[in-house]
Amino acid sequence: MSLYNILIKPFVQKMSTERASRVGLRYFQLIGRIPLARAFNRWIHPNKSDGLQSEVFGLQFYNPVGLGAGLDLRGELYNDLNNLGFSFSEIGPIVNAEGTRKAINNVQKDPQDDLLSICISGDYLTSFTLSYDFFDFFVIDMSSSSVDTGIIDDILEVRLGEQNYKPIVIKVSERISPTELERLSDYCMMNSVDGLELRSLEQVERVSKRSKGRLPIIANCHTDTPQHALEALTRGASLVEIRTALLHEGPGIVTDTLKLIRKSKDEYEAGKRARENSPAA
Repeated sequence: MSLYNILIKPFVQKMSTERASRVGLRYFQLIGRIPLARAFNRWIHPNKSDGLQSEVFGLQFYNPVGLGAGLDLRGELYNDLNNLGFSFSEIGPIVNAEGTRKAINNVQKDPQDDLLSICISGDYLTSFTLSYDFFDFFVIDMSSSSVDTGIIDDILEVRLGEQNYKPIVIKVSERISPTELERLSDYCMMNSVDGLELRSLEQVERVSKRSKGRLPIIANCHTDTPQHALEALTRGASLVEIRTALLHEGPGIVTDTLKLIRKSKDEYEAGKRARENSPAA
């Protein structure tokens, strides 16, 4: 049993997500200041699981489990959190250029050990341009409104002027209609958008079938258990994100999830092949 489970877990399970996030973040911040704590966490929570490495968006992921946005809002603790077994972290959401500059400043102070993405939910063009050199991929968060493909077109045009290609993922609302989601999937396939971040298992399955498995999906589906993460992968996700489960269950949730995925790898890979060979929806 970890120190988190003894000291923090009994309290945060009764808290709101916002308050639990503050308490959990403070705990990981304090642990990160202990000498050799990062190395120790990497030893007991390894993220380089044999057989789980994959290429998504042209990037190499040690495993399919990442930390979702909403916990490390300004990129203050992504390395400490990644050391719990995640293969990538998504910081943010960032709502304006000022927040982007703060995140960049934090990243420069503590260069990342693993893949790092930024979730941009406002002031899109400015934030995207400012942050381009400091992150591995970008999540354009349009979950609070309908997806404006005009904004995405502008972002894609900005990327054309950059020397290095970096992936762009669109995050959508759980309330988006099935028809709009299918249209967005088609738009992504035709316009070099690298993937979608989706909020429900039904969305994951719909987009996977629509694209015949060719459009990468990050499942940000309120993942609370290892079984839930495995189901997202089985239904067609390429990557899955955990956030609130980390706070409520402790760091062991990541290790347990990776163990279950490794044990059931043949199952979800068979489902992936079936979708790739099936007619588009």
